[in-house]
Order: sequence, then structure tokens, then C-alpha cells
Amino acid sequence: MKILIISHEYPPVGGGGANACMNLAREYSGQGHEVSIVTVWFAGEKEYEEIDNIRIYRVRSKRQKLEHCSFTEMLDYLKKAMPLADRLEKKERYDICQVFFGIPSGPVGYVLKKKYHLPYVIRFGGGDIPGFQDRFTSVYKLIGPCIKAIWKNADALVANSQGLKKMAMDFYDKKNIMIIPNGANVRAFSTDAGDSDLQHDQNDIRLLFVSRLIERKGLQDILPQMKELADRCYSTGKTIHFDIVGDGPYREVLEDIVSRYGITDIVTFHGQKSKAELPAYYSAADIFIFPSRKEGMPNVVLEAMSYGLPVIMTPCQGSDELIDGNGYVIDAESFAGRIYELTEDIGKRRSMGDRSLELVSEVFSWRQTANKYMELFGAITHM
Repeated sequence: MKILIISHEYPPVGGGGANACMNLAREYSGQGHEVSIVTVWFAGEKEYEEIDNIRIYRVRSKRQKLEHCSFTEMLDYLKKAMPLADRLEKKERYDICQVFFGIPSGPVGYVLKKKYHLPYVIRFGGGDIPGFQDRFTSVYKLIGPCIKAIWKNADALVANSQGLKKMAMDFYDKKNIMIIPNGANVRAFSTDAGDSDLQHDQNDIRLLFVSRLIERKGLQDILPQMKELADRCYSTGKTIHFDIVGDGPYREVLEDIVSRYGITDIVTFHGQKSKAELPAYYSAADIFIFPSRKEGMPNVVLEAMSYGLPVIMTPCQGSDELIDGNGYVIDAESFAGRIYELTEDIGKRRSMGDRSLELVSEVFSWRQTANKYMELFGAITHM
């Protein structure tokens, strides 16, 4: 099967959605399918290259940052991606188009279908659903009818969690929405099982957060709890360190919170890290914490699970599926109590970590996720 993927984010650009795109493309290619991706160029990247037998086309647009994108930048990507996708379809005659994010990539799928009868599947990411991101509220009110037309004409709509499906259905309930979860591979991104340079003894508890530093991720809700938590742990002979990996427009606000609460000796901002660098942080951590307010299905939680970490997360979209004996789903104000509980019970930490690995291996592998998409693609192209 010849598959065309349209995505305005692809590693190293973007976050969880970009990572999902990459891993699914690798799985498709590994199964013998021909895969082409139209994505965005960024400084240091090639406009065209083949990786893992995947053809990657990058269009030069106004994207300024790896981890963050404005609506204007999305529109510029769409403007540049549309003619390239058109040329590729004329030449290659793909069997199906997979659209990552209904906005901004959805119009490409819509036009190719109308012009060439190429079927397209939209894989929602979260931010492309009206109501998910407050910063796009006014824009989505304006283009809402266009979004509904793109969804209506799609051959399938796919959400990665029950919560995201519900959010999409609240906007448009005239079409069925499938659920295909995100995935992970055991020890995601690792090339070997070598020791991390952040290793520590069992009385030095390392908390880890990995994601974009934006307000929606909720770090501001838990950072004020760190001082009291550290003092409480210290009284039992333990120390706490909180490693924050990622970057974004909210970093300065978070750094100010850390300074005001006097926890600079507890919290370390490590900045954006490449996929090759992430294993060191996951391997060294004891507990993964994720206080996000809204998600689709957070890839970083699956990545943490793939390293055998217990997870404490808020009841955002995806939490119902991801947490099953491997951690806690609680409100942000209760994080400190649950973290302390796990610092005192190494047996529980280990059993929850083992359960995380079990879930990744048996429920959330990228191969299983890709197989579900291929079944869907096959059903569509043979209709």
C-alpha cells in the first residue's frame, strides 16, 4: 500500500503527535508499505531525505520554534504543503492519505480527495479539536464550518482516547469516531540498556516530567507543593529531586515560581532534549508525574511506562486507559501526598513500574497500534 502522511510536526519538530507520526510511519514501512510524509522544514534539517525507507518531504515555512507553533505558522505550512502534496499525488497515486491533526493538515486531505478521489483518515491530536486550546477559541469559531466539512468528508476519524473522542463528538456528532490508542516500545528511544549518568541511591528520589512547557501542562499547579514534600521526605532520610525536561513559552513563568518558593535546589530545568538523550532521564527516574489539564493520549506517559515507571497524573484525556494498577489518577492538589506515599514504599513503586511495562508490552505497543490503522486503511481502500 502507498501511504501519504500529512503532518505539520515530525521529529525533531513538535511533541507527542510528531512522535506518534514517526513511530507509525516506521511500523508501516517495516511491514513493506511505501510511506511518504509531507511535514515542515526546520533549521538543520534536510528538505528531502529517506530514513527507515520513509520519504520525508519538508516544506520551508515560517515555523520559528521546535516545540511551539502559532496559528499563523500553521497556515503558512498549509499554504506550502498543499501544492507539494498535489504534485506527489499526481506522480505517485497513493492508496490513502493519513492526516495528522485536522488543523492545519485536514484541508490537504480534503482537496486531494475532491480532486483525485484519494481517501483520507484524520488522526486527531487534541489541539485540532475546537475547545481543546483556549488560545484558538476565536479562530475555531470562525473556521468551525470548514472543520466540520473536513471531518464530514473524511473516510474515517480517529481519536486516541475515549476522552478525546467525547470532546470531538461535542463539536460534531454526525460521524462515527474510532478509538486507536497511542503506543510505545519497551525502553522507548534506547539503543542499549546502559546506565544513566543520573543514577542515584534509593534514598534519592527523582521525579520526572517530560513535555512542552505550556500553561496547559499544569506544572504551576504542583510546583508550590515541592518544598513541603521535600521537607517531609527529608524527615524520613530521603531527598527529592524534580527533573523537568522540555521547553516552551511558559518556562519563564515556571522558573519564577521555582524561585519564589525557594525550591531551586530541588527543581532542575533541563531544557529540550533529543530522542537520543531522553533515555538517560527516564532510566534515572523513580516516579513520572504529569499534571496536565487537557490531553489526547499523552505519549510521554507511555514513554515513561516503557521504562517501568509508576505514573501520577491528573484525570485528563487518556488517563482512564493508561492507568490500570501502574499509578494514580488524582487532582493536582493531591500530588504531593501520593508522591510521598511512593517514596516510602519501594515495593509499591516497583510493582506499579512492572505493571507499566506489562501494559506497554501487551496493550500499547506501536506495532499493535499500526496494525489497527492498517486494518482500517484496508477496509477503506477495498470498499
